[in-house]
This record gives sequence, structure tokens and C-alpha cells, in this order.
Amino acid sequence: MKRLALVLAILCMATQVSAGLVPKFKFGLKAGANYQANDYSLTKGALQGALADFDIKSSTGWFAGAMININVGSLGIHPEVLYTHNKFGIDGANGSIKVNQVEVPLLLNYGVLGLVDIQVGPRFCLMENTNGVTENVEWKWKSPTVGYAIGLETTIWKIAISARYNGAFKKSEVMGFTTGSSRTNNFQIGVGYYF
Repeated sequence: MKRLALVLAILCMATQVSAGLVPKFKFGLKAGANYQANDYSLTKGALQGALADFDIKSSTGWFAGAMININVGSLGIHPEVLYTHNKFGIDGANGSIKVNQVEVPLLLNYGVLGLVDIQVGPRFCLMENTNGVTENVEWKWKSPTVGYAIGLETTIWKIAISARYNGAFKKSEVMGFTTGSSRTNNFQIGVGYYF
């Protein structure tokens, strides 16, 4: 009888330990605000003069996409596919630039006390579409393909609330009246739903 009780106790403990090692998979959709700041500067050797007065304004746009959460205990991975849209006004020119991107953050997830997930990792830009005309001159915006992201996410029931800072390792090339570059960093606040 004692041996049977011991075997049952060991099986119960093994089941509890293995239950913590089984990956938990969640799929969801999210959307939110995408605030992007710009630090525009002319490229050396570019046209100067009145063009030096140009400045690309910061912009609040939006994003929407899908997310996956795969956790084993407090560790996990959190990939997303996001479509982002921003429209930037240009000081010193009559017009604006629209930038649409498909971004894929591939984040490591670390849960703290079961309340908040800390997320950090690379962010890849898979597609970019720029359109904008100022005074009959077409503008182009070429972002680096790799950046980084760091943020927090908390989930209440099935609703996820996230805040994330996205940075760039290199400056974006901006081409219009003249050539320049812009250090683009953005801050996202989103709400999602896990199915």
C-alpha cells in the first residue's frame, strides 16, 4: 500500500512538472496608435540653400496585424506581422509623405509575476510603400530592413494591452527635392484580443 501511494505521489508530481513544460500557444489580433518621431538632416553634398529649411514633421499613424504567443513557463517567443501607416507633413514644402510598411517583430517574451510580459528583439521591415508629392516633386522614403523593439504587454482575460518602443540601427534615406536621412523611432500603444 505504501508503495502504491509513493508511485501515485511521484506520478502526480511528474504530471505537474511536465504540465509547466508544455508550450502554451495563443493567437490574436491587435491594432493601435503608431507615433513616429523624425530627426531629418541633409546628406553631405546635397543641394543646400532654401532646401536646408525643410523638415519632416513627426506623425501619429496607426497599425494593425496578427500576433502569436508561445510560452513555456515564464519564457516564450512573440512574433507579429503588422501593417503600419503614417503620413508626414513637410515644413518648407506644400505636401506630405505617406509611408506604409509591413513589419515583423520577432520578440523574446519574459513573464514577470504572471502579470506583465517584457518583450525585446529584432524588427524586420519586409515591405515598404512610399508616396507623396510636394510642389510636383515625388518623394521616396527607404527605411533599413532591420531594427529593434522593446516593450511591455499585459493580458487581462483575453485582452492584451501593449506599449512598445521601436528603434532603428541605421538612418532612413529620404529623397525628394534633395537627399537626406532621418533617424526614425516610433512608439506604439496597442490593444489586442487572443482567441
